[in-house]
Amino acid sequence: MSGSVALDEDDLALVEALQRDPRAPWTSVAEVVGTNAVTASRRWERLRASGAAWVTGAPGPGSHHAQVLAYVDVTCLPSEKTRVAQELAGDAHALSVDITAGGRDLLLTVAAVDLSTLGHYLLERLDRVPGVTATRARIATRLYAEGSTWRLGVLPPGGVVGRTMPAIRPAVLDEVDRELMSALGVDGRASFAALASATGISQPTARRRVDRLIGSGAVLLRTDVAAPLAGLPVMVVLSADAPAGRLDDVAGRLGRLRQVRLSATLAGTPSLLVTAWLSSLEEVHRFEQDLVHQVPEANVVDRLVVLRTVKRMGHLLDLEGRATGVVRMDVWRESAPPAA
Repeated sequence: MSGSVALDEDDLALVEALQRDPRAPWTSVAEVVGTNAVTASRRWERLRASGAAWVTGAPGPGSHHAQVLAYVDVTCLPSEKTRVAQELAGDAHALSVDITAGGRDLLLTVAAVDLSTLGHYLLERLDRVPGVTATRARIATRLYAEGSTWRLGVLPPGGVVGRTMPAIRPAVLDEVDRELMSALGVDGRASFAALASATGISQPTARRRVDRLIGSGAVLLRTDVAAPLAGLPVMVVLSADAPAGRLDDVAGRLGRLRQVRLSATLAGTPSLLVTAWLSSLEEVHRFEQDLVHQVPEANVVDRLVVLRTVKRMGHLLDLEGRATGVVRMDVWRESAPPAA
């Protein structure tokens, strides 16, 4: 992190206020962080412009148009890891791309409209990328925690702080909805005026549609932060098993652990995937020990440490974790790119 400047307490408090409600008006945000609306807005614009923090609207499980999510381990030729990661980061279907250590080279989060589309992407695109030698995909059956439910933990409890996934009411999406979802993926705090202009609808219609997309779970709003600048430079990925009859309970309890950003059940073996952000490498073993102590039914069978996150939910990141660009997450319509 040479040359990086850590975010201060005021920055972190502002980020967490927006984690609680990513589209909250500045007057409400200012009340939470103890400042005025103008100062809060200006501070956020500085963080956003520098890539230190941003708001994303990611396709959620309430959407019939992004209903298959897979976590894909990728093995590459030794000299090709970075090039392959950067190439795949340009794909709309590859929502997140991490370079990892611990047995595999890359971990992808891949979204598709259905199993057929997922298979096409994996077989006709991913498996044919020069430098890729092997892949293994595990399909998520349910998310118990993910980026929209995670909090920095710097603010005292208060307001809407829920750590649970929203109730899902599946929505049937039309072309305008999909355009709104793509626009929210670029900027989850985009104004209704900007969203209306981008989609050719009125502002009241944009407001109603966005409220429906968020309320149904078709869009999961999340406030993200450059993890190294927030004092959390280490991301660990654990695969675990649990008794079939306790799987839901175990996944839910894992998702409530403070450090956990993702807890998901998978159609495959191992049956659980957990990711956590930690402050140091020394904390990796302490975290796993705490996990096993608090959720003894979880049997950790594999672990990866992320060397670099190249892309997180559509946003391209630099070495410090700052957002430098966006790849639109219009996964419901874009076919798999042709093999190189």
